[in-house]
Amino acid sequence: MLRTTQQHHAQLSLLADQKANILIASNSIILSLTLSRIETLQDFWCTYTMLLMSIVSILLSLLVVAPLSVPKKKSKLNKDHLNPLFFDHFSHLSHAEYQALMSDIMETPEKVKEAMVKDIYQLGRVLHGRKYPFLKLSALVFIYGIIISLILLLIQLISG
Repeated sequence: MLRTTQQHHAQLSLLADQKANILIASNSIILSLTLSRIETLQDFWCTYTMLLMSIVSILLSLLVVAPLSVPKKKSKLNKDHLNPLFFDHFSHLSHAEYQALMSDIMETPEKVKEAMVKDIYQLGRVLHGRKYPFLKLSALVFIYGIIISLILLLIQLISG
């Protein structure tokens, strides 16, 4: 069960990254096309709306895929918060320290389960707290940007 849950969380993280990359690519194409025709389209309000929405959507998508972490003092990471299965938590340890930590964890099945549960929990926190909220916001900005731009284009074409 723990292995399946951990794999599921890793797949959800990969899926969020793939969707964010699709949004980045789509918005980059729109941005490039809009900027290449800016002189022709400069009198249309939709041009600037689309540019702004594309830039905001790209920035939000980058927050999904960027390996952002708040810098921590490694010495302050106590045993309750240390996740020996996550590289950012153990990379400051020497090989001997890491090996001793892992040996301690692998002494009993209960400690192994605890380490896996902590890893699953921390993966879930990243998914819930950063990846999926920014992904959702980026997609909404993209969708609303297209809709608003089309409405502005129609209004401007009809009125003038």
